[in-house]
Amino acid sequence: MTAIHFDRRYLLMAAVGVFVSLIVIYPLWQVLLRSFLDAGVLSLKSYQKVFSYPSYYRALLNSVWVSCATAALCMVLGTLLALLVIRTDLPFKKTLRTLLVLPYALPSFFAAIAWIQLLGPQGYLARLVLQVFGFATLPWSIYGAGGIVFVLTVHYFILVFITVAGALERMDASLEEAARASGAGTSQIMRQITLPLVLPAIMAGGLLAFIGALANFGIPALLGMRARFFVLTTSIYYALAIPDFGLATALSSMLVLVALLTMALQFGIQRGESRFTVISGKAVHPSELKLRSLRYPLFLLISAVVVFISILPILSMVLTALMRYWGAPLSAANLTLQNFIYVLGFETAQRAIMNSLFLGAVAATAAMFVGTVISYLHVKARLKGSRALDFFATIPYAVPHTVIAIAMILAWAKPPVSLYGTLWIILVAYLAVYLPFAVRTTNATLQQVHDSLEEAAKASGAKLFPRLRDIILPLARPGMIAGWILVFMPALRELTVSILLYAYHTETIGVVVYNMQDAGYREIAAALASIVMGLLILGNTILRKLTGGVAGF
Repeated sequence: MTAIHFDRRYLLMAAVGVFVSLIVIYPLWQVLLRSFLDAGVLSLKSYQKVFSYPSYYRALLNSVWVSCATAALCMVLGTLLALLVIRTDLPFKKTLRTLLVLPYALPSFFAAIAWIQLLGPQGYLARLVLQVFGFATLPWSIYGAGGIVFVLTVHYFILVFITVAGALERMDASLEEAARASGAGTSQIMRQITLPLVLPAIMAGGLLAFIGALANFGIPALLGMRARFFVLTTSIYYALAIPDFGLATALSSMLVLVALLTMALQFGIQRGESRFTVISGKAVHPSELKLRSLRYPLFLLISAVVVFISILPILSMVLTALMRYWGAPLSAANLTLQNFIYVLGFETAQRAIMNSLFLGAVAATAAMFVGTVISYLHVKARLKGSRALDFFATIPYAVPHTVIAIAMILAWAKPPVSLYGTLWIILVAYLAVYLPFAVRTTNATLQQVHDSLEEAAKASGAKLFPRLRDIILPLARPGMIAGWILVFMPALRELTVSILLYAYHTETIGVVVYNMQDAGYREIAAALASIVMGLLILGNTILRKLTGGVAGF
């Protein structure tokens, strides 16, 4: 009688499946279920409340139109810059490309703080405009819908830029060359051939910008609440403050629905890209467009844009951190390092730095370990059910971080496992948020490891864990290290999850910076933010060295 061989990798898959169920599936199910409950009974009362009070459905409409406006502006700005930087003979294109990415590398709420310091009522550029032009009041307001759309666009246009730039670099130039040989001009080729070919990439990047704007909390909170302009993420924050969990879960479910519809639309566009002959296997590279007399004027224009959107916000942040008090005249006498000294000696800031370092390191390590196992089971072992495991582990990518925070409160804030008010509930939320990044990173890494290496070890009698320890993990180590940094860096300055889950003694860097800015301690907030920006830039430098410049900005 033949003995039935049991593949022990299924035990590994079961263990990882339990982990994913506890940090992803169960909490998100609690959000959906709670939105239909009232005093333990199935009810639509929470949804009725959303549509009965104008402030709530207005927040939904605000979220949608602000995200649409942001996506539209991002598509225009990102596409124009990609065409100029990738397809023309502009000088110093590599440097321009790096600097254009810089705004996205910084936390979005840091960007909001920086733009307040530049364009706010007492901002550096605002004071300069008032002095030069003699205005009594500023012709703009950074607070409100206009300021939110502006800062969101500056932060997210890079998603369109990167997507379109990739398509332009890989596109088959034969159609353009044929049109040029037929006597078509540059503008005609761009309008009738190039742009239609990269249209799917433009739309995909625009949808990513839409999702980012929809889920963002920091920018609408800092720029909208003061003007009484609310979107879904800030409305959820207020619903929790009441507290009204039914309302918060109903708003969260609506936010997830809009995000999922957008993700589905993006997936459809990506599937449709195969109908466009953008990418070719031929070694044909599009020729650079000669700008001739416009070369240096356009270079100066783009350089001015780069200085305005990338350099000035960072300089304003550092300058504010060096000022004795906010609004002081710009002079050497008003510069000091006292704010940095204070924040480094401030107990709450010290605790926040230690908490963020701990949470970031543990979340990155655990997420990369679990992500590697999931990728191994799906990419290498190809076990039945591993595709579903990969799918469920990636779901949080499409779920706004505000909703994940609500999910953790509902799942782990009551007995028998009560984690609320501790660092552990923030850690569980970080694991859910960043697990998709770990899975996607290790998926790509393990696809480059040939199956024959593990098969040879298996044929030689090596068991599962020795194969993982001696073959798979060493070969995947470079990608895992890069993925670890990619998770650690955003976790270090995370705000949206932390602001909803923190308690006394569990503050993170993002929470302390936000609270200090909100309370009016702008110089202290800027000093701590500047320290974090330095750490992020250092981490990016290490990441680029580890990946040979492939990852990072």
